[in-house]
Amino acid sequence: MLKFLSSSWSSHSNSISTLGGSLFFTVASYLNYRFKAVGAHSIHSPFVYKLFTQIVKRASTFRIPEIEISRNRLKNNHDIIDVIDFKTNSSLRKPISTVAKNSLSTAKFSAFMHLLVNELGAKTVLETGTSLGINTLYLSRASSEKIVTMEASPIISELAKKEFASLNESKITLEFGDITKTFEPAIIRHEPNLIFLDADHRGSTIRRQIEQIMKLPKLVDCIVIHDIYWSESMRDVWNELVLDRRFELSIDIFQAGLLFPHKDIEKQQFTLRF
Repeated sequence: MLKFLSSSWSSHSNSISTLGGSLFFTVASYLNYRFKAVGAHSIHSPFVYKLFTQIVKRASTFRIPEIEISRNRLKNNHDIIDVIDFKTNSSLRKPISTVAKNSLSTAKFSAFMHLLVNELGAKTVLETGTSLGINTLYLSRASSEKIVTMEASPIISELAKKEFASLNESKITLEFGDITKTFEPAIIRHEPNLIFLDADHRGSTIRRQIEQIMKLPKLVDCIVIHDIYWSESMRDVWNELVLDRRFELSIDIFQAGLLFPHKDIEKQQFTLRF
């Protein structure tokens, strides 16, 4: 049992090592998730069963080699940059390798997002929190026609653009600015089919962004909220959304929560083993 938990924890450690809450909260949340998470044999919804077998399971092994080369190069780049801490409005000097280690999604999660876009047939994807652009590159290699990614840090934006250019990605649009001010105009302008929220890990921000999304005249197919166990406020907002009748289907994979607005099924919630 201890060996199983250790192996399972290690697969998530990169994602949860920088969570905003206490270590006790993080560990307790993960153990509770593992207790509730189910596999294919416990899934009776055809849609969720297909999602689990074609996306969740495949994410463990699916990789795009040239993007992983970029990821490893960033993790080994020790150049020092000035990174703005928007919570304190101060500048911190950090090596790029540290930024990469602390802010990039895991390879497994980036693969999951790539496969999800393909499965849902999302043509326009909007991502908040570009970071160094690795997850964005995975999204761009899916069947999508346009990727809009939003980033508030000028130096991080420039580094991400270099990664996009190095792999000749032309369907990515990077919008720079304060996401609290630019998010609603962006979703109105681009009408995304899938939205990935990964910029501001405060429960109040997620709550506000969800309300902005749900006001759109064109319904979004799927909303992915990263790091739903980042803090107690994130966990609490996720629990509220699970109960929200506007989302007939919600899925918890620990690293993220998925919401499907106005899906024509009886309300269901799944915790899937990721």
